[in-house]
Amino acid sequence: MIEPSTMPSNSYSLEEVMDNSYDSIFVTDAVGNILMANPTAERLLNLTITQMVGRNIRELVEQGHWDKSIALEAIEKRTTVTGMIKTRDGINLMCTSRPLFDSQGNITMVISNSRDRDTLVKLAQTLDKERELVQRYKEEVQYLREQGVKDRHLVAESTAMKNLLLEANWVGPTESSVLLYGESGTGKEILAKYIYSISRRAKEAFITVNCSAIPENLIEAELFGYEKGSFTGADAKGKPGLFELADRGTIFLDEIGEMPLVLQAKLLRVLENGEVRRLGGIHSRKVDFRLICATNRDLKKMVEHKTFREDLFYRINVVPLQLAPLRDRPEDIMAISDVLLKELNKKYGYDKVFSTETLKGFLNYSWPGNVRELRNLIERLAITTRGRVIDYQVEEMPYPPDNRAAGSHQEENGTLRIQVKAKAPLKKVMSQVEQEYIKNTLQDCQGCVSEAARILGIDRSAIYRKVQVVQLRDQD
Repeated sequence: MIEPSTMPSNSYSLEEVMDNSYDSIFVTDAVGNILMANPTAERLLNLTITQMVGRNIRELVEQGHWDKSIALEAIEKRTTVTGMIKTRDGINLMCTSRPLFDSQGNITMVISNSRDRDTLVKLAQTLDKERELVQRYKEEVQYLREQGVKDRHLVAESTAMKNLLLEANWVGPTESSVLLYGESGTGKEILAKYIYSISRRAKEAFITVNCSAIPENLIEAELFGYEKGSFTGADAKGKPGLFELADRGTIFLDEIGEMPLVLQAKLLRVLENGEVRRLGGIHSRKVDFRLICATNRDLKKMVEHKTFREDLFYRINVVPLQLAPLRDRPEDIMAISDVLLKELNKKYGYDKVFSTETLKGFLNYSWPGNVRELRNLIERLAITTRGRVIDYQVEEMPYPPDNRAAGSHQEENGTLRIQVKAKAPLKKVMSQVEQEYIKNTLQDCQGCVSEAARILGIDRSAIYRKVQVVQLRDQD
């Protein structure tokens, strides 16, 4: 420290501040003579306080204790200066020197603060990670908001559903991958959410990905994310992928059978290594999520036909669960109908009930669209029925079990008849025939776009352009 005769009257408190500062602090006069220094400066500069106080900085620089002086630059430039200095021991210090002036504008002293550059770099990296974590949570919240997910209760009155829930209760608290099988509309996503809700990750994110709803040229960017400037139209700041958003949580890959083979290989690497790399990135990021998949396809047959990777199949098919179609569990038809109507009555202030004939009709109908079709029909009936009693005839059901694409008819010998308007332009007729044939092929493939594309010999993207696949799936 400085000599007692030159210390200010409140030297005791000043000495406490100096001695306990994490930064190196030393003070010089207007010509570079060192007036005081603290223990951190002693440690970083490898000089005792006695060796520093009373000496001029130029002398210490000439002796090679450090390569240059930021304090002397501040004196020369009469302003605050920040720069790097290197000590004799090879330590790089970030130093800031600030001159103080009297009322006549003369420099009275210069205060210099220094800190090890490596410490600053680590601090910056920590801050970057914190910012990235905050941004990830923001992206996650935004994603969940955009999904507009509504919680729905699982209804299990049938023996099949009760047994399924027993299995789900066993597997839920584990970390095992689950593969849900079932026709479109049987409630695979609701079951996935139930498994998530009883898992150890229930307080973390639940990310839903419909592998058939995202165009093939965008699905990789959605799943893996991308760095800024990775491709034309990309967000200027880059974007984390859904795998990153699911970190520490659960990701639900619906219609996994629609995932392109190229992405299947990348998904397998993520599952095996626990790392993802954004498009255009050079660094991998660790991710830890629980995987739940769902499909309405026979993945074993797809493996045989080389349209689904065998190694990925075994990786995701750890615990398979089968959801029975609604037509095979009539007890659930009645229970679900009751729950759905009660929800609508509460939402709209109704007091509506089903007639006995309507409920009998529900039991006799095959429900090709399963719970989704039942839900949509009940909502329509509740809204459009003017009286209190909902009376609906089975013959009026919107989608008969054996329906085909409008305008086409499949003959028993496998030929396809397509009706077209007479006296229409040839281009329009050819377009209509093409659309009807693609729709018919999709129906034969149970809505599997990848399989239909293979049969037709065209890209998946071409099918998305030519027909409204989403509407077809809603009618499956």
